[in-house]
Amino acid sequence: MTGPAGLPQVPVTPADLPALRDQHGQLWSWPPVMPPSPDALGAGRETSHDDGAAPTRCWLFFLPGAFTPVCTAELGWVDALAERLAPAGVGLRVVSCDSAAVLRKVADETGIRTPLLSDFWPHGAAARAVGEFNETTGRARRSSVLVDSSGRVLARVRAGAGEERRLEEHLG
Repeated sequence: MTGPAGLPQVPVTPADLPALRDQHGQLWSWPPVMPPSPDALGAGRETSHDDGAAPTRCWLFFLPGAFTPVCTAELGWVDALAERLAPAGVGLRVVSCDSAAVLRKVADETGIRTPLLSDFWPHGAAARAVGEFNETTGRARRSSVLVDSSGRVLARVRAGAGEERRLEEHLG
């Protein structure tokens, strides 16, 4: 089976669906388009849309490691991206194989408001579900995957090793 641009898409069974925890310990269902509850996110609360509607699609912004130099640079603009996507009904979730505790430290140190989701256990399940887990490194590829509320992949953005994605690649 292939997904957009001929990329392999791995079939996922309900038992394989990832359970993602955010930096506040909240459990997000798959796909993580909708927040756990309207009041559960505190500082990480979803940006409201102009009409108050919930997101219908979501960019899963995969990081190989939250404290790597390129990932740290990308985290510098994720809140701006989330604000630009929200009026179009598109959410943004940063996903990393780092633990929720590590992601909490990242959020505390950087002030990021965008939800940071841990794909720690089962290790890399979210990245695997959308074909973005690198089995050699044990981490997600530096990629972004746009999914709808059923988990269907709509678009991908990838950066090469040591390269940064650009905010503009996620718009449009």
